[in-house]
Amino acid sequence: MKAANGKARSVADAPALGRELTEHGLRATRQRVALLGLLRSFPGHPTVVDLHESLLERHGTLSRKTVYEILDSFVRVGLASCPTEGQPARYEANEMPHDHARCRSCGRLFDLPPGAAGRRTARPPGFRVEDVRVLVLGVCRDCDRTARPKR
Repeated sequence: MKAANGKARSVADAPALGRELTEHGLRATRQRVALLGLLRSFPGHPTVVDLHESLLERHGTLSRKTVYEILDSFVRVGLASCPTEGQPARYEANEMPHDHARCRSCGRLFDLPPGAAGRRTARPPGFRVEDVRVLVLGVCRDCDRTARPKR
């Protein structure tokens, strides 16, 4: 959820984050509030390791298993998504519809505007679509530059 100024809510907005957790059927524990605030403010698509290390710096002890469990609950209720398949799993709290591109070389994940990948949603007769995810695979500009010999 975005604040009125369009920026992601920070951990300083703990009461608002707590209310949002409650609205989604989750208890507003200190760890959940901290992780949701961090995920909303984290640039890019962090891994569990990224989030766990950042939480340890700010809040002391917290197991990686707890971070996994909280993120799973966020994905389950729609507060976050995991746009990657396989490892490492990457998470985001971007609620706006969009697609992704992943670099096969460095693993970096990029947001694309919705429909940028030219998707068509084919489905069997009578099939109710709940979600469409597009992941474009390739090599990012930085990796492509390092792989090509300089002229």
